[in-house]
Amino acid sequence: MRVILLIFSFSFLVFCVKAQGDYNFLNNRVKDLKIRIGKGNNVANEMILNQAGSLKDSIYQSGYFDLYGDILMTIGRLSQQLGRMGNAELYYKEGLGKGQKYNDSLWVAAAWDRLGDFYALEERSFLSLECHLKSLQLRETYDTTRVTIADTYHNIARSYIQTGALSTAEKYLEMSLKLKKELNDTLRLGIINTLYADIYRLKGQYALAEKYYLKDLPKRLQQNNFEGQTISFLGLAQNYQDWGKYKDAEVYFLKALHAAETIKRQRNIGLILLKLGALYKAIGQPDRAKAVFQRAIESCTQVDSRTYQLNAYRNLYVMYKEDGNLPKAMEYLELFTAVQDTSSKEFLNMKMEDFKAALDLKEKEKEIAALDGENKKGKQIRNMLIIGICLLLLSLIFLVVLYRSRNKANKKLYEEQIHAQSLLSEKEKLLADLQHTNLQLIHSEKMASLGVMTAGIAHELNNPVSSIHAGVEALMMDFKDLRPLLNLLSELQNSDDADVRFIYDLKDKVTKVDVGYLSAELEKLMKTINNGSQRTSEIIQGLKIFARDTGDQPQPFYVEEGIETALTLLHHKLKPNIQIIKSYQFDGLIICQVSKINQVLLNILDNAIQAVDSGGTISIETNAGENQCNIIIKDTGPGIDVETKKKIFEPFFTTKDVGKGTGLGLSISYAIIQQHKGNITVESEPGKGTSFIISLPLKKEL
Repeated sequence: MRVILLIFSFSFLVFCVKAQGDYNFLNNRVKDLKIRIGKGNNVANEMILNQAGSLKDSIYQSGYFDLYGDILMTIGRLSQQLGRMGNAELYYKEGLGKGQKYNDSLWVAAAWDRLGDFYALEERSFLSLECHLKSLQLRETYDTTRVTIADTYHNIARSYIQTGALSTAEKYLEMSLKLKKELNDTLRLGIINTLYADIYRLKGQYALAEKYYLKDLPKRLQQNNFEGQTISFLGLAQNYQDWGKYKDAEVYFLKALHAAETIKRQRNIGLILLKLGALYKAIGQPDRAKAVFQRAIESCTQVDSRTYQLNAYRNLYVMYKEDGNLPKAMEYLELFTAVQDTSSKEFLNMKMEDFKAALDLKEKEKEIAALDGENKKGKQIRNMLIIGICLLLLSLIFLVVLYRSRNKANKKLYEEQIHAQSLLSEKEKLLADLQHTNLQLIHSEKMASLGVMTAGIAHELNNPVSSIHAGVEALMMDFKDLRPLLNLLSELQNSDDADVRFIYDLKDKVTKVDVGYLSAELEKLMKTINNGSQRTSEIIQGLKIFARDTGDQPQPFYVEEGIETALTLLHHKLKPNIQIIKSYQFDGLIICQVSKINQVLLNILDNAIQAVDSGGTISIETNAGENQCNIIIKDTGPGIDVETKKKIFEPFFTTKDVGKGTGLGLSISYAIIQQHKGNITVESEPGKGTSFIISLPLKKEL
């Protein structure tokens, strides 16, 4: 018996030693892989991704699930470097899900930060902010050294910069710098300097932005940190372009391109090529712009970057159209249309994710499986249709041959009839496709407007909710002061033989409470809570009105109420130095498609607010004309020149930077007003502001 026990103990000891050796071996391989891809000069490599996949399988089979989360996050980063953003997101989410079960809270915080960095790169700002805030909560609870908290602060600042909340971003950068100084931590200061440079560039302080972009560039050059060089060069190029120094902008765009190509960051290469092409287009070098946009298409095709593809296709379409090369322009318009449908769906999905928490991984897998099933079903239907069309074509050929053999004299007439019928069908189909595309563009623009306003509306709602919360806390404190007096009154009410002692106690309690002060304070707090709830209701009601789709059925619409709703939704963009002057003289209703007219009002007012971003006045006037309502929206902004005014209602025409405007807002607004048998015109001169005049019939069949 003892011999058996000794043999069993020895075997168990050997098994434990072997298991520990396997764990250490796999752990060291994961650490080595993370170090190799974490440097700023590592080249994106398909072979390394395959090695990581094999390592993942080994870890899973060994049952070391704490390492499994690590390797999934590493594969996510490798996929991101290769430009496979869809795969990267799935691996990040799966790794986070596994790591939450088997790793400590600080590991989970780092995983949230990694996912937040990914969403920031994708410009999905709300999700990025949500991830970094979750990380911050964990780090503040469990990181006793506080070292990683400073890095999470500047991650949050980057998300706020993307949402346009620059003052909040600066606050978090200041918190990060202050904590780093307290801890004598000098790591990642270059990231903070770059974020400050981004803020100064967005504020138009180009000289200061240049200084901060150049601050850490020598160090990045010395360390061969090509990833950091790409960020610095790209920021400098964008700054010089905004500054009007186009030659310097070109130099740094090319430097950024070289750095990105050195480490094979295809997604960054595509973005840089788009910006470089836009620069050449802006400075009147169309041939170079076309060549660069073509390179961008080739680069973006290698990765899942349909947004960049659309940008390149759209620019090439516009340039060839302006050159008068209509066949080439139509070629790129068809390519744009082919990609646009898929891209719009992806864009809307991303924006919807900004309104929700991250979906559960199992739900994602179910959705992906369902989509795969639908795709397979779609392919089967498509194959059946192709076969049917082929049979139909064969039948038509047979009939044509038979007809020709019987009556050659009618050949020419028959061919002309077939040709005419084919052209008519194509034109009808093209008209239907254009109408469908127009509806999609209108809806996409509306949802894009909602996405841009999300962060601002959330901030706007936070103010009244905070005042309600503060008011309730103050009421609870006042109630605490009154509780002894109320308890005594309750005893007095329930007592049948109250004596003088009760009266003295009551007087003593009343003396200790400043009834007059409490009464005034209670009234003030109730007014504060009431005002906060009313403001919250106004914001939510405005958002519901704008988001609601009333369809194509004409309905009664109060114009002034629509304007007020749009101003409520845009209130977060109104700075203190912007004055709104209203002159409502119409005071009536019109019959129209309400949701579409609301979209027009929001687009025009949003443009006016952007025009007076540095301060100014927006005048809104309504009056009644002959069987029509006139709406005049005027701003005191910089105005627009004659050439810009000619193109302002053209599709895809925009004066904004790449990625900041679709060029569809005013085009869609013009189409909506024309559909209502109305009219929209613009009056503007450089330096004298801009006026949009909208005329809508009171009652008109649409």
